[in-house]
Amino acid sequence: MVVEDNVEALKQCDQAYEEEQKHYVPWELVGRPGNDSEILYHCYLIALEPGFSCDTMPHDILLATRSRLEFDDETLTFELDVDRGNLKIRMKYVRHIKLTSEEVLLCQKFQVTLLRLLLDHNQNKLQEALSGLNQNSQRDVFDYLLIPSTGLHENPSIDWTCVSSVLFPQENISDKHMDCCSNRVQGRYVHTVNGLICSCTLQNSLVVTPHDGIMYCTTGILDDLNSNSLLKRKRKWHGITLRFVGEPFLSGQLLFTVQNYLLGCRNQKTKGSRNAPVDLPPELCEVIMSPISSASILSFSYAPSIMHRIESFLIAGNLKRMLVDHCTQNDMIPRIKVVEAITTKNCQENLNLTPLATLGDSFLKYAVSQQLFKRHQNHNIGLLTEDRKKIISNKALCKLGCHKKIPGFIRIDRFDPKTWIIPGDNSRTYTLEKEQLSPSRTIYDRKKRMIEMKTVADVIEALIGVFLCSTSEIAALAFMEWLGIEVDSIYVPYIRPLPANPGEVVDLRFFETLLNQYSFHDASLLVEALTHGSYKRPENPRCYKRLEFLGDAVLDYLITMHLHNEHPNLSSRLLTDLRSASVNNDCYARAAIKAGLHQHILLHDSQHLKPRILAIVKNFKQSSQDSTSGWESEPVIKILADIIESLAGAIYVDSGYDKEVVFQSIKPLLEPLVTPETLKLQPGRELKELCEKENFVKKEEDGKLEVNANGAIYVCGLTAANKKTAEKIASMRILEMLKKNYDAGGSHIQPRLSCDIRQVR
Repeated sequence: MVVEDNVEALKQCDQAYEEEQKHYVPWELVGRPGNDSEILYHCYLIALEPGFSCDTMPHDILLATRSRLEFDDETLTFELDVDRGNLKIRMKYVRHIKLTSEEVLLCQKFQVTLLRLLLDHNQNKLQEALSGLNQNSQRDVFDYLLIPSTGLHENPSIDWTCVSSVLFPQENISDKHMDCCSNRVQGRYVHTVNGLICSCTLQNSLVVTPHDGIMYCTTGILDDLNSNSLLKRKRKWHGITLRFVGEPFLSGQLLFTVQNYLLGCRNQKTKGSRNAPVDLPPELCEVIMSPISSASILSFSYAPSIMHRIESFLIAGNLKRMLVDHCTQNDMIPRIKVVEAITTKNCQENLNLTPLATLGDSFLKYAVSQQLFKRHQNHNIGLLTEDRKKIISNKALCKLGCHKKIPGFIRIDRFDPKTWIIPGDNSRTYTLEKEQLSPSRTIYDRKKRMIEMKTVADVIEALIGVFLCSTSEIAALAFMEWLGIEVDSIYVPYIRPLPANPGEVVDLRFFETLLNQYSFHDASLLVEALTHGSYKRPENPRCYKRLEFLGDAVLDYLITMHLHNEHPNLSSRLLTDLRSASVNNDCYARAAIKAGLHQHILLHDSQHLKPRILAIVKNFKQSSQDSTSGWESEPVIKILADIIESLAGAIYVDSGYDKEVVFQSIKPLLEPLVTPETLKLQPGRELKELCEKENFVKKEEDGKLEVNANGAIYVCGLTAANKKTAEKIASMRILEMLKKNYDAGGSHIQPRLSCDIRQVR
């Protein structure tokens, strides 16, 4: 175990955590461009499949990389939440191609120009960004190509016409041929800021109006609209007098805005009016790129979000391969699960580590608890709890994770397209340093950042969860061993003094019926599970606490796994709420009372214990089982809950550490288990969400909880020995008053209401 065998490793990790943590980027997207006359690229088709219909539909994009990317499946699939709905992204390998140095430079110029304009919406930084294209980089940089695609999905190719649109300002405008013009506009030249231009050039282009710096995508020529048309238009356009009054206007739309399309629920939706058609006088337009369709421009507005997700997949792949080096069984893990495990809630994406961390946390607690229980059979619960804390605390897990270079893989920030580095734009100052993950694994470190200790611990737990739901408990234990947590599943006999004739002490038949016909092989375990700490006898020196320590962990894991399997598609928040509602003292205590278990507890020598239990049972029966206001303050509730857990621990040991036997025996006591349909939020959580929804002001100060509901003040005192319980009860009381007195329409203002909640000591 770490406590005994890995202390030195933990000490060595102290310094690692005190320093700033690294931020890894995949080596597959990094290189050092040279002077090769011909370069081999591996091409991937990024197919954009809209789940909606609109006038401008996105086109496919090609991703060209110097190195072959490693993906689990032939096709990588994910979705973006775009303005009109969901956009499905499918990425697959197409073939390798060779590009000349001139073609590479042209592709780089295209992507830097278009993406820089999309991100900045002005030309101020463009020349600076393009200035580095002809320079040989002496450092490792992001080195890949994003290229417009043409042709069928099965056989796509580079759309060189679109790529060449970036050359427009460098060409001799007067030499533009007229053969490509349609019959209705054949031979027509129009005046622009660039000079006379063939009208065919303007039908699909990216232009700017220099007087205000606004950029547009043009989509056609409006032959029936000019400043002389009969649409009662003046010869002024935004205050500017037009000179060439007979020339047709251009149809255009505002340049698309690059956003973070990975958000699980985006708040900033682009208004429909932004993409409404705009009439543009050609003489006020400066052509930047031509010919390039609005569909191609739209596609590249999604590119930063697409590449950020692809980069996450590649980073997850690097982490997965590092784990595969330790255990080949890890190769069965889906890459998307690793992405989920390294993505924190702060990223605000449609996946995060919370469900996996919840599962991994419960297994880690269970595995370590049973190991400590077997190894230290004479330790009391205090020592066992302290030993477990040394192993599974956030600090301990963080140190182990740092030692294995886990923090560098973690995604902690919401993606900001403005900070995304365009490949080929070497004007940005950034440094990529090569690092060896192992003798055969290389990665790049982009920058240093501070990561909270809890975040690293959460990722460790989430990775354990990945092994559990993707492979097996054995694989999860192997991963824990790699980290430095040695846990086994070897059976170890439980050695302790045996009380004589346990059948004379407890009603074995009652418990056999209660526990779904489970019959103890060693009934002395049942006696121990029902023995209170006040009961001191030489023949029975142990109370239920050790078995409760074990049973708590076993039940936690079993119920968490059950919820995860029964509701695999739930949101992380709802799954966490289900677990919280299912694994707690209130739930277990209610189960004990409903089953009549309190009549068979306990072996004790306390004068006050039984009367207090009977008082709690009477209180429980008189009130609704769903509304146990006030009873949570009773310490006896903890004892009733502990007995459920100690029984689980006793069955676990008696059955030879068989978790399924425990679940089948204890589950009937806990039924009906909470479901998404029957879930009721904890009062504190419900009050918080109500206040957020109705814009009530909730605050806690001076020993009281106060809610201002549009002028009506609701107050509950928080004077209590147990603050958590007092807050829970105060929230419940305020909720009751709000539901009774508050008019959701806001027209009914109630007077100041208050109550005082005091903890029963």
